[in-house]
Amino acid sequence: MKRILSIVAALVAWGGFVQSQNLDLSAKAMDLNLLEGQKVEVVDSFYYRLDSVYTYISNGGNWMLDSRSDYRYDANNNLINYVFQFYAAGAWKNGKKVDYIYDGGASMLRTQTSRWDDSKGDWVSVWRKSYQQDINNSGITVLYSEWEQTSQRWIDKWQQVQDYDQAGKLIGYNTMNWNKDQNLWENYWQYECLYDGNGNLLELLNKSYDKEKSAWGDEWQCIYEYDAAGDLQSHQIIDWDPENAEWKNVRSFSVSELTDAQGTVEVREDWNAEVDDWDKAAKHSKIYDSKGHLVKDVYDRWNDAQNAWVENRLDTYKYNEDGIKMEEATQYWDASTNSYTNHLKTVYFYSIISIAKPIDPEAPNGDFYLYPNPATSYVYISNLYEKSLLTIYSVDGKALIQKKVVSENEPINVSSLKKGVYVVTLKSESGVQTTKLVKE
Repeated sequence: MKRILSIVAALVAWGGFVQSQNLDLSAKAMDLNLLEGQKVEVVDSFYYRLDSVYTYISNGGNWMLDSRSDYRYDANNNLINYVFQFYAAGAWKNGKKVDYIYDGGASMLRTQTSRWDDSKGDWVSVWRKSYQQDINNSGITVLYSEWEQTSQRWIDKWQQVQDYDQAGKLIGYNTMNWNKDQNLWENYWQYECLYDGNGNLLELLNKSYDKEKSAWGDEWQCIYEYDAAGDLQSHQIIDWDPENAEWKNVRSFSVSELTDAQGTVEVREDWNAEVDDWDKAAKHSKIYDSKGHLVKDVYDRWNDAQNAWVENRLDTYKYNEDGIKMEEATQYWDASTNSYTNHLKTVYFYSIISIAKPIDPEAPNGDFYLYPNPATSYVYISNLYEKSLLTIYSVDGKALIQKKVVSENEPINVSSLKKGVYVVTLKSESGVQTTKLVKE
């Protein structure tokens, strides 16, 4: 059976932090941020399905419906499509639909987006992405095409070749545009990623292709620095100045722990070329509860006149007793009332797909068993019967650790993980298994 196709989450260009990339594009993995139970007995292997999302906007202090997304799954629990609708004139109106197409082994082959055409009373194709994985070279090719109504056919626009190392980390990708006049692919955009021995991203270099010079030229770069524990301390964006052949400061971010709560604060400064120094611009504080769930995102901006930070935006998150995110809301600061005012709220709805029985490590040819669990530094696998790809996810769906395992005696280093609950998947040609890991 073919291995599960995968794509990498989009790189965050300006000031983003690239984690270990998620190489899985199966429907189950797409729902990994929904793991943990919802008023059910917690067992070793289970997951939830997101059925719909409703968003509300504030209107005169009251909430009113704005939009929703409804999700549909096949008999094998693979996501097959979701429909985005908006609320108008007291009724839901179709907006767009995204379809997911798989091969016989539940590997993603294509995603396709359509928009609703009122005049036709039907969905009309807009664009699609096709995925092809080169297993031998750990590469993925993404082909983007748009539907041309006049010719009633798909027109290729760009393709992206993504390369990964043996640990599943993105090491770079090359984007090419299709030149229909010359009937060939042309180089356009390129990313290069550099990591240290612990897997921390050190540099993210962006290049563009100069057709006149037939050469790649530097555009901008992100540089990351960490403390001795491997936690991000700062990251900086610099631009390449071709006229002076030098790198120039653009934006910097310093990251530190909060002193009055569990969380981090990131301060952004923008480079002021006129005074040849940094100007304070914004501050972003993330606050977590005792279980490690993000409960507040606080955004402040710098006020030169007051020479102080002033409130700007507040995002809050609510969870049920099992850690499932049920609601998030955005508020903006109103200086006239000296308080936050409602702006946007999103409510999530779930239903159970399946709850697997607890893993029996003694059962022959049974599910894999991860031990020790809870873990501190290393874990091992029991009941491993074939070469597999192990991935450890955070509860919000980010792939933090990936490792190809071929034997039960291989140590898997989890010392970099913070205390909390994680989801572990083991993928092989026989299928996908999921369990839970507690890090102490």
